[in-house]
Amino acid sequence: MIERSEISIKPGEFYSSDKDVVISTLLGSCISVALYDLSVSIGGLNHFVLPFPKNTDDPLFSDSAKYGINAMELLINDILKKGGKKKSLRAKVFGGSTVFDLQKHAIYDIPKMNIAFVFGFLETEIIPVDSYSVGGTIPRRISFFPHDSRVLMKYTKNGTSGLVKRENTFSHKLLEKTQNAGQPIFF
Repeated sequence: MIERSEISIKPGEFYSSDKDVVISTLLGSCISVALYDLSVSIGGLNHFVLPFPKNTDDPLFSDSAKYGINAMELLINDILKKGGKKKSLRAKVFGGSTVFDLQKHAIYDIPKMNIAFVFGFLETEIIPVDSYSVGGTIPRRISFFPHDSRVLMKYTKNGTSGLVKRENTFSHKLLEKTQNAGQPIFF
């Protein structure tokens, strides 16, 4: 049995490699795209939170790879730097689950926005999607093997505490920013 190094990525991160490694992440409403060029055995995985920044001046969103538009470009460019070819790129897409009920407070349907964005982006860039598992209400754990483009996906418990806490915190920050938009700030 071959031992592979495992690289775990979090929201706003990406990783690509031409080595026989495993890249893993845990997804709720976020999206991960496994992008690869099989002709040269190079691939990578990203993990983004939202499609686009709402406000470029906002320090809450200073980590640009949290946004799909940046996360996709960063991952594509990283793969190309390692020898991949844009015309040979293929994708597998995961995530976009509604892991807890925000409907009574939700202003944005983040999972739906993320799913629409990623498929639109891949279509615009003419990158074929070989497989996908998106939507639903159950989080997913993804393990991507970039050397041969395999992905192992496992549904996880809906109450995965770290994931729910992360999603809840982020959603509340978005809600607070939206509710306070245009409000005076006293110093």
